[in-house]
Amino acid sequence: MNHQPIPSDSLACHDRSSENLWAARAISEHLNASAFCPEFATFSSQILGRCPRYVLASQTIRSTVLQKSSSQMRLQDGILMPWICLNTDNFVNILTFDIDHSCAREYLANIPAKIRPTLVEDPVSGRSHAFLSLRSPVYIGHEAHQKPQKLLWLSHQLMAAALDATPLPYKSLIKSPWAVAENLIGNLVPRKPSQNNRAALPDTSGSGGLKLLWRTVPGAGPSELRDVVSLLMPVWQNKIQKPAKIWLRYAEREPSSLGRNCSLFDQVRWWCYSGLVKDLREISAYAHQINRTFPAPLPGSEVEATARSICKFMNSRYCPAHGIKGFSMSFSAENLDTTQKQRESAQRTSMIKQQKSYDRIENALKAWPRKMPLTQPALALQTGLCERTIRRYWHVDWPTGLSVIISGSEGNLARSAHPLRQLRTLKELADAFEKDCLWLTYYGNHTGAQKKPGAEPDWPETPDDWLNTEVAWGYRHAEEATENALHRRDRRLKNKERSERRNRLIQAGKNNAISVRSEETDRIEQQFDELILRAEKEKWKPDIKKKLFFGRISSRKSIKRAYDEGISLRFSERCVSDRPDKEADSNYHVDEFSTSVGTRSPPAKGR
Repeated sequence: MNHQPIPSDSLACHDRSSENLWAARAISEHLNASAFCPEFATFSSQILGRCPRYVLASQTIRSTVLQKSSSQMRLQDGILMPWICLNTDNFVNILTFDIDHSCAREYLANIPAKIRPTLVEDPVSGRSHAFLSLRSPVYIGHEAHQKPQKLLWLSHQLMAAALDATPLPYKSLIKSPWAVAENLIGNLVPRKPSQNNRAALPDTSGSGGLKLLWRTVPGAGPSELRDVVSLLMPVWQNKIQKPAKIWLRYAEREPSSLGRNCSLFDQVRWWCYSGLVKDLREISAYAHQINRTFPAPLPGSEVEATARSICKFMNSRYCPAHGIKGFSMSFSAENLDTTQKQRESAQRTSMIKQQKSYDRIENALKAWPRKMPLTQPALALQTGLCERTIRRYWHVDWPTGLSVIISGSEGNLARSAHPLRQLRTLKELADAFEKDCLWLTYYGNHTGAQKKPGAEPDWPETPDDWLNTEVAWGYRHAEEATENALHRRDRRLKNKERSERRNRLIQAGKNNAISVRSEETDRIEQQFDELILRAEKEKWKPDIKKKLFFGRISSRKSIKRAYDEGISLRFSERCVSDRPDKEADSNYHVDEFSTSVGTRSPPAKGR
């Protein structure tokens, strides 16, 4: 199964919801939704207006074809596919559920209308998918807040319990309410037909002749997670897959009942969390104490392994929500007084702030705007730091060496410090950036000058080093422009030489100098003889030999044509000189002679 990645602009961009709303209205009109379900148009505009511009869709994910695949599509195209995912990697726009029974409508009727999800079911098997649109998308990406995610999980579990369904992962593909039957590749996987009456569902045939693949029961519009929890929690709290005790304190929780080792692990780790216990001996002693309360105690090796695992977590990764102020989690298990803790905490805080400043500077350098000088005020403006902070870092050695590439907002190649330079300070980076910009400006002007018609070839200067990729490419482009200018000059010289030979043959024809024609013919014959010998020696292709044969004939004709043109001019001048009325009859004699020697002349007036 092939999944193509979603592009970066597929994230939920709600500042452009007007574009998606327009798409929703256009598609709802295209499907003639009001002809078979009056609420479908309003439902589409409410849902699609909160979806990303690019979605993951599939035509084969649950069909009978062998090759399963899904790909990213524009929203206008993706919703017409049989299966679709309206969530992204970082945002959850809808909660999805898989209902593997044919009584979904009965369960749906028992849910309050304010938070009722949308049902999309297979008209043959009665199995369906349901989804609930969220009024506010939940961010689940890097450094996302935990409380919104917990509320999202709790709402997902409660709604799944109310529908007797399975909560699907956020990036799962579900049946699209707008799917058109003609977009399905292959056939649907056969399942056992439903025994329930399907007559109460709306017809899926629109007035425009379109056939929808699934049957849809529109639900409520975008809902709030707090409303879902408040309305479903009193009824379905005890029937969700995991106990809804994530909001309770450790003392109020019940250990896992899956086994003795799981119960031991929960009780010991909760005791460590509440008291910030990190000493292995204390953790081990308490673990053995809990183990003795079991009817059949665990072996000592398992207890010690559990204690070591909890101790390792407490000393390396545990971050309490409400801990001691100023307490650093990187401290060892040794007992430190308050002064030492504050000193180490201050040093750690300073290191964190310094690292954040480094990261902001590096991120600004990676996206440095084109044609903007790299100066201290400009860098302060791009990073959001004060100029004093930039001045403090300007001459300081970078922790890992400045190997960033200033890519700029235009162009694809580096424009300053290439990684091979391994610059140490921002001052060196600014100097390298300025020098490279000068080289690039020089090569750009040189390339433009060489591209002008009639420009004389002028080879560019070689850069000081080849460590910057774009400077090297600029030099290469300037070289290509110079080579093209050199080729154009050679063509001009050859055309000039060819014109001089032709004028010489015309003058020879006027002067009846047959030796000049013989000389040009011998020169052409010698050139083609050499080419033919070379072709035989190097075994050129037959079509090239054929071109040489016809080229020789064409060159002979060109020489003869130029020489005959000179002869025609000689006879025309002689005829004009013999007539007494030269001005009146000159055109007549020229036309008559030109016709006799095979040259074209303009027709006389009145003919």
